[in-house]
Amino acid sequence: MTGALAIAAGLLAPTGHAEESLECGPSPVPAFFTDEARQLPVAEPDAPGHYTLTARLGRHSFHSEWPAVPTLGYHAPGAPVQYLGPTIATERGKPIDVTVVNGLPPAGTPIFPFDQPDNDNNITAHRHGGLQLPASDGVPDPIQPVIPPGGSKTNHYPNAQAAAPLWYHDHDHHNTSYHVYEGLAGFIPNTDETEAALPLPKGDFAKQYAIQDKKFNADGSLCYSHADPEFLGDLPVVNGTVAPKQTVEPRRYAFTLLNASDTRSYRLSLRQTDGRSADRPAMTVVGNDSGYLWRSAPVDELLIAPAERYVVVVDFTGHEGQNWVLANNATAVLGAMNDVDPSGGGISQLMRFDVGAGVSSPDRSSVPAVLVEDAAPVSALVDGARLRTVQAAEVVDGHPQLGDRDRLYKYLDPVTETPQLGSAEVWAMRNRSPDAHPIHVHEAAFRLIGRWRVGQWDSDGLPVPGTIGAFEPARAYESGPKETFVSPPGYITAWVGRFTIPGTSVWHCHILSHEDGEMMRPLAVGDAPQTQLPVVRDLSGVDRLVREP
Repeated sequence: MTGALAIAAGLLAPTGHAEESLECGPSPVPAFFTDEARQLPVAEPDAPGHYTLTARLGRHSFHSEWPAVPTLGYHAPGAPVQYLGPTIATERGKPIDVTVVNGLPPAGTPIFPFDQPDNDNNITAHRHGGLQLPASDGVPDPIQPVIPPGGSKTNHYPNAQAAAPLWYHDHDHHNTSYHVYEGLAGFIPNTDETEAALPLPKGDFAKQYAIQDKKFNADGSLCYSHADPEFLGDLPVVNGTVAPKQTVEPRRYAFTLLNASDTRSYRLSLRQTDGRSADRPAMTVVGNDSGYLWRSAPVDELLIAPAERYVVVVDFTGHEGQNWVLANNATAVLGAMNDVDPSGGGISQLMRFDVGAGVSSPDRSSVPAVLVEDAAPVSALVDGARLRTVQAAEVVDGHPQLGDRDRLYKYLDPVTETPQLGSAEVWAMRNRSPDAHPIHVHEAAFRLIGRWRVGQWDSDGLPVPGTIGAFEPARAYESGPKETFVSPPGYITAWVGRFTIPGTSVWHCHILSHEDGEMMRPLAVGDAPQTQLPVVRDLSGVDRLVREP
Protein backbone atom coordinates (compact mmCIF):
# COMPACT_ATOMS: atom_id res chain seq x y z
CA MET A 1 0.00 0.00 0.00
CA THR A 2 1.32 3.46 -0.80
CA GLY A 3 0.27 6.96 0.10
CA ALA A 4 0.32 10.08 -2.03
CA LEU A 5 -0.08 13.75 -1.31
CA ALA A 6 -0.68 16.68 -3.60
CA ILE A 7 1.66 19.40 -2.38
CA ALA A 8 -0.02 22.76 -2.45
CA ALA A 9 2.01 25.79 -3.47
CA GLY A 10 3.73 27.47 -0.58
CA LEU A 11 3.71 24.50 1.81
CA LEU A 12 7.30 23.45 1.34
CA ALA A 13 10.38 25.09 2.79
CA PRO A 14 12.95 26.67 0.48
CA THR A 15 15.19 24.24 -1.36
CA GLY A 16 18.04 22.90 0.78
CA HIS A 17 18.12 22.46 4.52
CA ALA A 18 19.91 24.43 7.19
CA GLU A 19 23.58 23.57 7.55
CA GLU A 20 23.87 25.32 10.92
CA SER A 21 21.55 25.41 13.91
CA LEU A 22 19.19 28.35 13.69
CA GLU A 23 18.09 30.54 16.54
CA CYS A 24 14.39 30.71 17.42
CA GLY A 25 12.26 33.27 19.20
CA PRO A 26 11.13 35.21 20.97
CA SER A 27 7.67 34.27 19.75
CA PRO A 28 4.86 36.73 19.08
CA VAL A 29 2.45 36.48 22.00
CA PRO A 30 -1.27 36.15 21.21
CA ALA A 31 -4.06 36.62 23.73
CA PHE A 32 -4.08 33.74 26.21
CA PHE A 33 -7.22 31.77 27.07
CA THR A 34 -9.07 32.90 23.96
CA ASP A 35 -9.53 29.69 21.96
CA GLU A 36 -11.40 26.66 23.25
CA ALA A 37 -9.23 23.60 23.72
CA ARG A 38 -9.98 20.98 21.11
CA GLN A 39 -10.16 17.23 21.51
CA LEU A 40 -8.58 15.22 18.74
CA PRO A 41 -11.06 13.25 16.60
CA VAL A 42 -11.48 9.52 17.19
CA ALA A 43 -10.54 7.33 14.23
CA GLU A 44 -12.87 4.59 13.06
CA PRO A 45 -11.61 1.31 11.60
CA ASP A 46 -11.61 1.19 7.80
CA ALA A 47 -12.00 -2.60 7.95
CA PRO A 48 -12.71 -4.96 10.86
CA GLY A 49 -9.79 -4.62 13.28
CA HIS A 50 -7.83 -2.38 10.90
CA TYR A 51 -6.89 1.30 10.84
CA THR A 52 -4.88 3.40 8.41
CA LEU A 53 -2.76 6.36 9.48
CA THR A 54 -1.19 8.52 6.77
CA ALA A 55 1.53 10.96 7.73
CA ARG A 56 0.98 14.09 5.64
CA LEU A 57 2.00 17.68 5.26
CA GLY A 58 -0.81 20.07 6.14
CA ARG A 59 -1.60 23.52 7.47
CA HIS A 60 -2.71 24.32 11.01
CA SER A 61 -3.41 27.51 12.94
CA PHE A 62 -2.13 27.44 16.52
CA HIS A 63 -4.23 30.47 17.49
CA SER A 64 -7.28 32.23 16.08
CA GLU A 65 -5.21 35.42 15.69
CA TRP A 66 -2.71 33.62 13.46
CA PRO A 67 -2.87 32.14 9.95
CA ALA A 68 -2.54 28.44 9.19
CA VAL A 69 1.11 27.40 8.78
CA PRO A 70 2.88 24.23 7.58
CA THR A 71 2.67 21.29 9.98
CA LEU A 72 2.64 17.50 9.90
CA GLY A 73 -0.26 15.33 10.96
CA TYR A 74 -1.65 11.83 10.74
CA HIS A 75 -4.82 11.38 8.71
CA ALA A 76 -7.27 8.51 9.09
CA PRO A 77 -10.32 7.90 6.90
CA GLY A 78 -13.02 10.22 8.19
CA ALA A 79 -10.62 11.88 10.64
CA PRO A 80 -8.26 14.20 8.77
CA VAL A 81 -5.92 16.00 11.15
CA GLN A 82 -3.56 18.78 10.12
CA TYR A 83 -1.50 18.69 13.30
CA LEU A 84 -1.03 15.67 15.62
CA GLY A 85 -3.16 12.61 14.85
CA PRO A 86 -6.57 11.10 15.54
CA THR A 87 -7.15 9.05 18.67
CA ILE A 88 -7.31 5.29 18.16
CA ALA A 89 -9.19 3.61 21.02
CA THR A 90 -8.23 -0.04 21.60
CA GLU A 91 -9.56 -2.71 23.93
CA ARG A 92 -7.86 -5.51 25.81
CA GLY A 93 -8.19 -8.86 24.08
CA LYS A 94 -9.13 -7.34 20.73
CA PRO A 95 -6.07 -7.18 18.45
CA ILE A 96 -5.84 -4.58 15.71
CA ASP A 97 -3.62 -3.83 12.75
CA VAL A 98 -2.56 -0.28 11.91
CA THR A 99 -1.18 0.44 8.45
CA VAL A 100 1.10 3.46 8.60
CA VAL A 101 1.48 5.23 5.26
CA ASN A 102 4.22 7.75 4.55
CA GLY A 103 2.54 10.47 2.53
CA LEU A 104 5.38 12.97 2.98
CA PRO A 105 7.13 14.51 -0.04
CA PRO A 106 9.80 12.47 -1.86
CA ALA A 107 13.24 12.03 -0.34
CA GLY A 108 15.43 15.07 -0.92
CA THR A 109 12.50 17.49 -0.61
CA PRO A 110 12.93 19.90 2.33
CA ILE A 111 9.71 20.50 4.27
CA PHE A 112 10.68 22.86 7.09
CA PRO A 113 13.54 25.40 7.30
CA PHE A 114 14.90 23.71 10.42
CA ASP A 115 18.34 22.23 11.11
CA GLN A 116 17.21 18.65 10.49
CA PRO A 117 20.12 16.32 9.70
CA ASP A 118 18.58 15.14 6.43
CA ASN A 119 15.63 15.55 4.06
CA ASP A 120 15.01 11.82 3.61
CA ASN A 121 11.46 12.26 5.01
CA ASN A 122 11.43 8.73 6.42
CA ILE A 123 9.10 7.85 9.29
CA THR A 124 8.30 5.05 11.73
CA ALA A 125 5.38 4.71 14.14
CA HIS A 126 6.01 3.75 17.76
CA ARG A 127 3.12 2.81 20.03
CA HIS A 128 4.60 4.15 23.24
CA GLY A 129 3.86 1.84 26.17
CA GLY A 130 2.41 -0.87 23.96
CA LEU A 131 3.39 -4.50 24.44
CA GLN A 132 3.90 -5.59 20.85
CA LEU A 133 6.68 -7.50 19.08
CA PRO A 134 9.66 -5.39 17.98
CA ALA A 135 8.66 -5.76 14.32
CA SER A 136 5.54 -3.72 15.17
CA ASP A 137 7.13 -1.43 17.77
CA GLY A 138 8.26 1.26 15.35
CA VAL A 139 11.81 1.28 16.69
CA PRO A 140 14.40 3.26 14.73
CA ASP A 141 16.74 1.91 12.11
CA PRO A 142 18.86 -0.11 11.80
CA ILE A 143 16.95 -2.30 14.28
CA GLN A 144 13.80 -2.02 12.18
CA PRO A 145 13.47 -0.55 8.67
CA VAL A 146 12.08 2.93 8.12
CA ILE A 147 9.00 3.73 6.06
CA PRO A 148 10.19 5.82 3.07
CA PRO A 149 7.98 8.39 1.31
CA GLY A 150 5.31 6.54 -0.65
CA GLY A 151 5.79 3.40 1.43
CA SER A 152 3.76 1.78 4.15
CA LYS A 153 4.01 -0.75 6.97
CA THR A 154 1.36 -2.61 8.95
CA ASN A 155 1.90 -2.95 12.70
CA HIS A 156 0.07 -5.58 14.73
CA TYR A 157 -1.05 -4.67 18.24
CA PRO A 158 -2.28 -7.67 20.28
CA ASN A 159 -3.68 -5.43 23.05
CA ALA A 160 -2.97 -8.11 25.64
CA GLN A 161 -2.43 -5.56 28.37
CA ALA A 162 -4.35 -3.61 30.95
CA ALA A 163 -6.07 -0.29 30.38
CA ALA A 164 -3.48 2.46 30.00
CA PRO A 165 -3.11 5.96 28.50
CA LEU A 166 -0.79 4.96 25.63
CA TRP A 167 0.27 7.26 22.81
CA TYR A 168 1.96 6.97 19.44
CA HIS A 169 4.65 9.04 17.75
CA ASP A 170 7.32 8.99 15.09
CA HIS A 171 10.63 7.35 16.04
CA ASP A 172 12.88 7.91 13.00
CA HIS A 173 16.48 8.01 14.22
CA HIS A 174 17.94 11.56 14.39
CA ASN A 175 14.55 12.98 13.31
CA THR A 176 12.21 11.94 16.15
CA SER A 177 12.42 15.32 17.87
CA TYR A 178 11.73 17.20 14.64
CA HIS A 179 8.84 15.01 13.51
CA VAL A 180 7.09 15.02 16.89
CA TYR A 181 7.52 18.80 17.11
CA GLU A 182 6.10 19.15 13.61
CA GLY A 183 3.05 17.09 14.57
CA LEU A 184 3.56 13.32 14.28
CA ALA A 185 2.03 12.18 17.58
CA GLY A 186 -1.36 11.11 18.92
CA PHE A 187 -3.25 9.16 21.58
CA ILE A 188 -3.94 5.41 21.41
CA PRO A 189 -5.44 4.54 24.83
CA ASN A 190 -6.17 0.94 25.72
CA THR A 191 -9.23 0.05 27.81
CA ASP A 192 -10.59 -3.07 29.51
CA GLU A 193 -13.53 -4.32 31.56
CA THR A 194 -11.86 -3.31 34.81
CA GLU A 195 -11.56 0.30 33.71
CA ALA A 196 -15.13 0.33 32.43
CA ALA A 197 -16.36 -0.73 35.87
CA LEU A 198 -14.56 2.06 37.72
CA PRO A 199 -16.84 4.95 38.78
CA LEU A 200 -14.51 7.57 37.30
CA PRO A 201 -15.77 10.33 34.97
CA LYS A 202 -16.36 9.09 31.43
CA GLY A 203 -17.58 10.22 28.03
CA ASP A 204 -17.66 13.99 27.62
CA PHE A 205 -16.19 14.32 31.09
CA ALA A 206 -12.97 12.49 30.24
CA LYS A 207 -10.51 14.51 28.16
CA GLN A 208 -6.97 14.10 26.83
CA TYR A 209 -4.39 16.85 26.64
CA ALA A 210 -1.04 16.74 24.83
CA ILE A 211 1.10 19.44 26.44
CA GLN A 212 3.97 20.98 24.47
CA ASP A 213 6.09 24.12 24.40
CA LYS A 214 6.94 25.83 21.11
CA LYS A 215 8.55 28.84 19.51
CA PHE A 216 7.06 30.68 16.57
CA ASN A 217 8.25 33.09 13.93
CA ALA A 218 6.61 36.49 13.45
CA ASP A 219 4.19 35.00 10.89
CA GLY A 220 3.02 32.28 13.30
CA SER A 221 5.05 29.51 11.67
CA LEU A 222 6.95 26.96 13.72
CA CYS A 223 10.60 27.39 14.64
CA TYR A 224 12.73 24.58 16.03
CA SER A 225 16.44 24.03 16.56
CA HIS A 226 19.01 21.86 18.31
CA ALA A 227 21.25 24.88 18.86
CA ASP A 228 21.46 24.51 22.66
CA PRO A 229 21.30 21.33 22.11
CA GLU A 230 18.05 20.94 24.04
CA PHE A 231 14.97 22.81 22.85
CA LEU A 232 12.80 24.99 25.08
CA GLY A 233 9.78 26.82 23.74
CA ASP A 234 8.42 30.09 25.10
CA LEU A 235 4.70 29.47 24.53
CA PRO A 236 2.48 26.65 25.85
CA VAL A 237 0.55 24.58 23.30
CA VAL A 238 -2.19 22.14 24.34
CA ASN A 239 -3.64 19.82 21.68
CA GLY A 240 -2.31 22.18 19.05
CA THR A 241 -3.63 25.46 20.51
CA VAL A 242 -1.60 28.17 22.25
CA ALA A 243 -2.79 28.65 25.86
CA PRO A 244 -6.40 27.55 25.31
CA LYS A 245 -9.36 27.71 27.64
CA GLN A 246 -11.58 24.74 28.48
CA THR A 247 -15.20 25.30 29.43
CA VAL A 248 -16.19 22.78 32.10
CA GLU A 249 -19.17 22.08 34.31
CA PRO A 250 -19.00 22.19 38.13
CA ARG A 251 -18.40 18.43 38.42
CA ARG A 252 -15.60 15.86 38.25
CA TYR A 253 -13.50 15.37 35.12
CA ALA A 254 -10.86 12.78 34.28
CA PHE A 255 -7.93 14.38 32.42
CA THR A 256 -5.23 12.34 30.69
CA LEU A 257 -2.14 14.54 30.70
CA LEU A 258 0.65 13.74 28.25
CA ASN A 259 3.92 15.66 28.27
CA ALA A 260 4.73 15.66 24.54
CA SER A 261 7.38 18.37 24.87
CA ASP A 262 10.95 18.01 23.66
CA THR A 263 12.84 18.86 26.86
CA ARG A 264 10.60 20.71 29.29
CA SER A 265 9.11 19.15 32.41
CA TYR A 266 6.12 20.73 34.16
CA ARG A 267 5.06 20.94 37.78
CA LEU A 268 1.34 21.47 37.42
CA SER A 269 -1.16 22.98 39.83
CA LEU A 270 -4.44 24.88 39.68
CA ARG A 271 -4.44 28.58 40.52
CA GLN A 272 -6.89 31.39 40.04
CA THR A 273 -6.04 34.02 37.46
CA ASP A 274 -4.63 36.30 40.17
CA GLY A 275 -2.26 33.52 41.30
CA ARG A 276 -4.18 32.46 44.43
CA SER A 277 -4.44 28.73 45.11
CA ALA A 278 -6.73 28.71 48.15
CA ASP A 279 -9.79 26.45 47.93
CA ARG A 280 -8.65 25.09 44.58
CA PRO A 281 -10.40 22.12 42.96
CA ALA A 282 -9.18 18.79 44.29
CA MET A 283 -6.74 16.90 42.05
CA THR A 284 -6.31 13.14 42.41
CA VAL A 285 -3.95 10.97 40.37
CA VAL A 286 -5.51 7.62 39.49
CA GLY A 287 -3.41 6.41 36.54
CA ASN A 288 0.20 6.25 35.36
CA ASP A 289 1.86 5.48 32.02
CA SER A 290 0.92 1.79 31.91
CA GLY A 291 -2.14 1.46 34.13
CA TYR A 292 -3.99 2.40 37.28
CA LEU A 293 -2.54 3.00 40.72
CA TRP A 294 -3.40 0.65 43.56
CA ARG A 295 -4.43 3.62 45.69
CA SER A 296 -5.56 6.97 44.33
CA ALA A 297 -3.13 9.78 45.17
CA PRO A 298 -4.40 13.29 46.02
CA VAL A 299 -1.93 15.98 44.90
CA ASP A 300 -1.60 19.74 45.07
CA GLU A 301 1.13 19.69 42.41
CA LEU A 302 2.11 17.11 39.79
CA LEU A 303 5.54 16.79 38.19
CA ILE A 304 5.34 15.42 34.65
CA ALA A 305 8.45 14.84 32.53
CA PRO A 306 8.59 14.30 28.76
CA ALA A 307 6.65 11.18 27.65
CA GLU A 308 5.04 10.62 31.06
CA ARG A 309 1.27 10.29 31.25
CA TYR A 310 -0.97 10.78 34.26
CA VAL A 311 -4.71 10.31 34.58
CA VAL A 312 -5.92 12.96 37.00
CA VAL A 313 -9.44 13.50 38.34
CA VAL A 314 -10.18 17.19 38.94
CA ASP A 315 -13.28 18.07 40.95
CA PHE A 316 -14.79 21.41 39.94
CA THR A 317 -17.85 20.84 42.16
CA GLY A 318 -18.67 24.00 44.10
CA HIS A 319 -16.56 26.23 41.85
CA GLU A 320 -19.34 27.62 39.68
CA GLY A 321 -18.37 30.75 37.78
CA GLN A 322 -14.68 30.50 38.66
CA ASN A 323 -11.68 30.41 36.33
CA TRP A 324 -8.74 28.17 37.20
CA VAL A 325 -5.38 28.29 35.42
CA LEU A 326 -3.28 25.18 34.93
CA ALA A 327 -0.03 26.67 36.26
CA ASN A 328 3.59 25.54 36.09
CA ASN A 329 6.46 26.28 38.48
CA ALA A 330 9.10 23.80 37.27
CA THR A 331 12.51 24.92 36.09
CA ALA A 332 12.95 25.07 32.31
CA VAL A 333 15.37 22.10 32.33
CA LEU A 334 14.58 19.81 35.23
CA GLY A 335 17.34 19.18 37.72
CA ALA A 336 16.36 18.11 41.22
CA MET A 337 12.75 16.96 41.39
CA ASN A 338 11.86 19.58 43.97
CA ASP A 339 13.46 22.54 42.19
CA VAL A 340 10.97 25.40 41.82
CA ASP A 341 10.93 28.40 39.50
CA PRO A 342 7.93 30.71 40.07
CA SER A 343 8.19 31.80 36.42
CA GLY A 344 7.91 28.19 35.26
CA GLY A 345 11.10 28.50 33.27
CA GLY A 346 9.37 31.08 31.09
CA ILE A 347 6.01 29.26 30.88
CA SER A 348 4.01 29.73 34.07
CA GLN A 349 0.51 29.24 32.60
CA LEU A 350 -0.63 26.52 30.21
CA MET A 351 -4.42 26.74 29.89
CA ARG A 352 -7.49 27.90 31.79
CA PHE A 353 -10.57 26.04 32.97
CA ASP A 354 -13.73 28.17 32.95
CA VAL A 355 -16.34 26.64 35.25
CA GLY A 356 -19.95 27.09 34.18
CA ALA A 357 -23.01 27.71 36.31
CA GLY A 358 -24.59 24.26 36.26
CA VAL A 359 -24.37 20.63 35.18
CA SER A 360 -26.00 19.06 32.16
CA SER A 361 -26.68 15.84 34.06
CA PRO A 362 -26.14 14.53 37.58
CA ASP A 363 -22.53 13.73 38.41
CA ARG A 364 -22.55 10.13 39.65
CA SER A 365 -18.80 9.65 39.33
CA SER A 366 -16.49 9.16 42.28
CA VAL A 367 -12.82 8.55 43.04
CA PRO A 368 -12.30 5.24 44.86
CA ALA A 369 -9.61 5.22 47.52
CA VAL A 370 -8.52 1.81 46.24
CA LEU A 371 -8.37 1.09 42.50
CA VAL A 372 -8.17 -2.31 40.85
CA GLU A 373 -4.82 -2.67 39.14
CA ASP A 374 -3.46 -5.39 36.88
CA ALA A 375 0.28 -5.19 37.52
CA ALA A 376 2.22 -7.27 40.01
CA PRO A 377 3.31 -5.41 43.16
CA VAL A 378 6.91 -4.33 43.54
CA SER A 379 7.59 -6.94 46.25
CA ALA A 380 6.54 -9.80 43.97
CA LEU A 381 8.56 -8.52 41.02
CA VAL A 382 11.69 -7.97 43.11
CA ASP A 383 11.73 -11.50 44.56
CA GLY A 384 14.26 -13.41 42.45
CA ALA A 385 14.96 -10.55 40.04
CA ARG A 386 18.47 -9.74 38.90
CA LEU A 387 19.91 -6.25 39.35
CA ARG A 388 21.27 -4.48 36.26
CA THR A 389 23.19 -1.25 36.78
CA VAL A 390 23.04 1.36 34.01
CA GLN A 391 24.21 4.96 33.89
CA ALA A 392 23.77 8.38 32.31
CA ALA A 393 26.62 10.86 32.05
CA GLU A 394 28.30 13.36 29.74
CA VAL A 395 31.66 12.89 28.04
CA VAL A 396 31.17 16.19 26.22
CA ASP A 397 29.26 18.94 28.06
CA GLY A 398 25.66 19.11 26.90
CA HIS A 399 25.75 15.74 25.11
CA PRO A 400 24.63 12.99 27.50
CA GLN A 401 25.00 9.29 26.80
CA LEU A 402 23.80 6.03 28.32
CA GLY A 403 25.82 3.01 29.35
CA ASP A 404 26.10 -0.09 31.45
CA ARG A 405 27.75 -0.27 34.87
CA ASP A 406 31.24 0.22 33.46
CA ARG A 407 31.19 2.68 30.56
CA LEU A 408 29.16 4.88 28.23
CA TYR A 409 28.16 3.90 24.72
CA LYS A 410 26.63 5.30 21.55
CA TYR A 411 23.44 4.03 19.97
CA LEU A 412 25.11 1.78 17.39
CA ASP A 413 27.67 0.27 19.76
CA PRO A 414 27.14 -3.45 20.52
CA VAL A 415 24.19 -4.23 22.76
CA THR A 416 24.94 -4.51 26.48
CA GLU A 417 21.41 -4.81 27.94
CA THR A 418 20.31 -8.41 27.25
CA PRO A 419 17.56 -9.56 29.68
CA GLN A 420 16.51 -13.18 29.59
CA LEU A 421 13.03 -13.76 28.23
CA GLY A 422 10.55 -14.25 31.06
CA SER A 423 12.88 -12.91 33.74
CA ALA A 424 12.44 -9.94 36.03
CA GLU A 425 15.13 -7.32 36.40
CA VAL A 426 15.73 -4.35 38.65
CA TRP A 427 17.39 -1.53 36.71
CA ALA A 428 19.45 0.87 38.84
CA MET A 429 20.10 4.07 36.87
CA ARG A 430 23.10 6.09 38.08
CA ASN A 431 22.70 9.62 36.76
CA ARG A 432 26.02 11.47 36.82
CA SER A 433 24.87 14.16 34.37
CA PRO A 434 23.69 17.64 35.46
CA ASP A 435 20.09 17.15 34.28
CA ALA A 436 17.16 14.90 35.09
CA HIS A 437 16.43 12.36 32.36
CA PRO A 438 13.06 10.66 31.73
CA ILE A 439 14.26 7.14 30.87
CA HIS A 440 11.89 5.11 28.69
CA VAL A 441 12.27 1.33 28.27
CA HIS A 442 10.40 -0.27 25.38
CA GLU A 443 8.50 -3.54 25.37
CA ALA A 444 7.72 -3.98 29.08
CA ALA A 445 5.74 -2.52 31.97
CA PHE A 446 7.61 -1.69 35.17
CA ARG A 447 7.12 -0.34 38.66
CA LEU A 448 9.25 2.42 40.16
CA ILE A 449 11.00 1.23 43.34
CA GLY A 450 12.54 4.53 44.43
CA ARG A 451 15.69 6.63 44.55
CA TRP A 452 18.92 7.14 46.51
CA ARG A 453 20.84 10.41 46.59
CA VAL A 454 24.56 10.06 45.86
CA GLY A 455 26.77 12.49 47.74
CA GLN A 456 29.91 11.89 45.69
CA TRP A 457 31.09 10.05 42.57
CA ASP A 458 34.69 8.88 42.30
CA SER A 459 37.00 9.44 39.34
CA ASP A 460 35.69 6.27 37.68
CA GLY A 461 32.08 7.44 37.93
CA LEU A 462 31.19 5.11 40.80
CA PRO A 463 29.29 6.20 43.91
CA VAL A 464 31.66 6.67 46.82
CA PRO A 465 30.78 4.21 49.60
CA GLY A 466 29.19 5.89 52.57
CA THR A 467 27.89 8.86 50.57
CA ILE A 468 24.66 7.23 49.36
CA GLY A 469 21.69 8.60 51.25
CA ALA A 470 18.58 6.97 52.64
CA PHE A 471 16.19 5.14 50.35
CA GLU A 472 13.42 7.42 49.02
CA PRO A 473 10.41 5.35 47.94
CA ALA A 474 8.42 6.20 44.84
CA ARG A 475 6.05 9.08 45.37
CA ALA A 476 2.43 8.01 45.69
CA TYR A 477 1.42 9.55 42.36
CA GLU A 478 4.16 7.65 40.46
CA SER A 479 3.66 4.28 42.17
CA GLY A 480 1.58 2.63 39.44
CA PRO A 481 2.65 0.71 36.32
CA LYS A 482 5.11 2.80 34.30
CA GLU A 483 7.71 2.68 31.55
CA THR A 484 9.13 6.22 31.76
CA PHE A 485 11.05 7.21 34.88
CA VAL A 486 12.32 10.59 36.09
CA SER A 487 15.98 10.00 36.92
CA PRO A 488 17.28 13.13 38.67
CA PRO A 489 20.96 14.14 38.67
CA GLY A 490 23.09 12.86 41.52
CA TYR A 491 20.68 10.02 42.19
CA ILE A 492 20.32 6.30 41.64
CA THR A 493 16.79 5.58 40.40
CA ALA A 494 15.54 1.97 40.40
CA TRP A 495 12.61 0.28 38.69
CA VAL A 496 11.62 -3.36 38.24
CA GLY A 497 9.74 -5.27 35.56
CA ARG A 498 9.47 -8.57 33.73
CA PHE A 499 10.57 -9.00 30.12
CA THR A 500 7.99 -11.08 28.26
CA ILE A 501 8.54 -10.02 24.64
CA PRO A 502 11.51 -11.47 22.69
CA GLY A 503 13.64 -9.54 20.24
CA THR A 504 15.56 -6.30 19.96
CA SER A 505 14.11 -2.89 20.72
CA VAL A 506 15.56 0.19 22.48
CA TRP A 507 15.74 2.12 25.71
CA HIS A 508 16.54 5.82 25.82
CA CYS A 509 16.10 9.23 27.34
CA HIS A 510 12.80 10.77 26.24
CA ILE A 511 14.16 14.28 26.06
CA LEU A 512 13.79 14.06 22.31
CA SER A 513 16.87 16.18 21.57
CA HIS A 514 18.91 13.75 23.68
CA GLU A 515 17.31 10.71 22.09
CA ASP A 516 18.18 11.99 18.61
CA GLY A 517 21.75 12.42 19.77
CA GLU A 518 23.41 9.44 21.35
CA MET A 519 21.23 8.92 24.43
CA MET A 520 19.65 5.70 23.15
CA ARG A 521 20.73 2.06 23.39
CA PRO A 522 19.54 -1.26 21.94
CA LEU A 523 17.68 -3.69 24.22
CA ALA A 524 17.87 -7.36 23.26
CA VAL A 525 15.61 -9.84 25.08
CA GLY A 526 16.71 -13.42 24.44
CA ASP A 527 17.37 -16.85 25.92
CA ALA A 528 20.76 -16.29 27.56
CA PRO A 529 20.68 -16.43 31.38
CA GLN A 530 22.08 -13.25 32.94
CA THR A 531 24.12 -15.01 35.59
CA GLN A 532 26.65 -12.15 35.66
CA LEU A 533 24.01 -10.05 37.45
CA PRO A 534 23.36 -10.42 41.19
CA VAL A 535 20.03 -11.86 42.36
CA VAL A 536 17.70 -9.72 44.46
CA ARG A 537 15.44 -11.35 47.04
CA ASP A 538 13.60 -8.40 48.53
CA LEU A 539 13.68 -4.62 48.83
CA SER A 540 16.36 -4.74 51.50
CA GLY A 541 18.49 -6.67 49.02
CA VAL A 542 17.95 -3.92 46.44
CA ASP A 543 19.06 -1.33 48.98
CA ARG A 544 22.18 -3.34 49.82
CA LEU A 545 23.19 -4.00 46.20
CA VAL A 546 22.55 -0.41 45.07
CA ARG A 547 25.07 0.78 47.66
CA GLU A 548 27.85 -1.38 46.26
CA PRO A 549 30.27 0.39 43.86
